[in-house]
Amino acid sequence: MLKYGLTSLKKLNPNHTIFSGTPTTMCIIPGPISSVSNTKLFVLPNRNKTKQMTFYMNSVETPDENLMILPVPNPQTLELHRFPAKKLFSQLRDSVHSTERGSSFYYDSMFLSRSASLAAPLPVYDYGSYLVSIAETIEDLYRLNADVFDLPSDMYKFFAEHYSREFGYLCCVLKPNVKDYEPICYSHKLHSNGKLFVPTLHYHNHDGKIETDAADWDHYIYSMGTLEVANFGFRSASENKVLWKRFPEEFKKDVNEPVRCAKITGNQKNRDIAFALA
Repeated sequence: MLKYGLTSLKKLNPNHTIFSGTPTTMCIIPGPISSVSNTKLFVLPNRNKTKQMTFYMNSVETPDENLMILPVPNPQTLELHRFPAKKLFSQLRDSVHSTERGSSFYYDSMFLSRSASLAAPLPVYDYGSYLVSIAETIEDLYRLNADVFDLPSDMYKFFAEHYSREFGYLCCVLKPNVKDYEPICYSHKLHSNGKLFVPTLHYHNHDGKIETDAADWDHYIYSMGTLEVANFGFRSASENKVLWKRFPEEFKKDVNEPVRCAKITGNQKNRDIAFALA
């Protein structure tokens, strides 16, 4: 059974119509876009290194409403979290100073396809600035409410080529007239490789051209509890500035624990990243 971490998470009427407007969303975006920039992520493990928490936000320019998708390992353990997080990335930015070079890990996966599920449409939930549905399998993507989410048929092949059975999908659309939106925040059981999964694989439609082997990156990826070689770029040299009292108890860190920031920009190999834990 899915746990959404919110007793107030509201299930919407199945006849709810799709929202129009310009969403601000994830790296896997099926519809046409003008640009995606200023992507920010923060990943960290819980105390006993069995789960991870992920924050995600970016800026997208798109002519129409759009669907946004985040792959999630072990989706049956997914919890959505709501607590004040709009200033989180400025706190993380203020936490990093010195530079240390290292390397990032490349996460690879494969998929064994099977026939699509014909069950009832997935429920749509009201979550902060977004409407969300959670697909535990690739077959569940066929069950997205078509009045809310518009998923092109070639996306099924894309997911089948890049993600194993261990993955599910967090599907979101931004509500209309939301200008000061909050990051998506969720937690789940760690991937079976024991690393923090960072969803950075791109699928962007620029004037009909889909990014595949290489993509344009504009990412700041913050992390904690990772090995030195699992990140690169900046590292905090003093107390971090994060307000930990707002975090779930199992994810709270000490102010003296270092924050790392990987800055990735320009044309780079299109991939997801995984950080080894310390």
